Amino acid sequence: MKQDGTDKYSIAWFKLADCIARGEKERAIGVFRLLSHSLDDNALSQQLYGDILLSFNDKVAAQERYLKAAEMYQEDDRLLEAAAVYEHLVALAPDQLLYREKLVELYQGLGIGSKVREYATALLGYLLDKSDWQKAVEIARMYDSAGDCAFTARMHEKLVFALVEIKNVLPDTIMIHVKKVIDAWQMAHDERALKEFMNKLEVCDEALYEHAQKYITD
Repeated sequence: MKQDGTDKYSIAWFKLADCIARGEKERAIGVFRLLSHSLDDNALSQQLYGDILLSFNDKVAAQERYLKAAEMYQEDDRLLEAAAVYEHLVALAPDQLLYREKLVELYQGLGIGSKVREYATALLGYLLDKSDWQKAVEIARMYDSAGDCAFTARMHEKLVFALVEIKNVLPDTIMIHVKKVIDAWQMAHDERALKEFMNKLEVCDEALYEHAQKYITD
């Protein structure tokens, strides 16, 4: 009985899975290269190639393929697929700042505010953990309006209390963000949140607290 094209295609994918299961990297790549000619999607082909390399724990080569896939998806205006690949890249290489920035950028392009807020907050936290406060300030300014007033306040609160712990940051720089927190909580009419912020600020830095009090009462 003669096999049709679909049968041959299915058998080839089965062989690929078998090679991966057996740990036969070079053979798996060879089978995939043959299969990739039947895929009418270059971005997907690169993504699958990355999956195969990752299955053999070749993380560096896998990242290269995933990055190509994400760029191809973006070129084709398939932003959701590109974002999914960048999410995978962030999980795979959390210290790569580019992946995190691209993820925020893509979700902004897609107009998915919840994801912009999620990944912008994560990016801010990552930068502060790395003591890259200048970049953190830039990110806070870029994305603090991605949500409501409460989101803006929390972004700048996070920045304020991180900057207070860094010795070479000028008080005037920190006050810019203190004022943003105060303005945001006042616009949200959340006196409780504002009071909690001020109480914490008083404990952290009395001089900043005094300037903040003056800003509120003026």
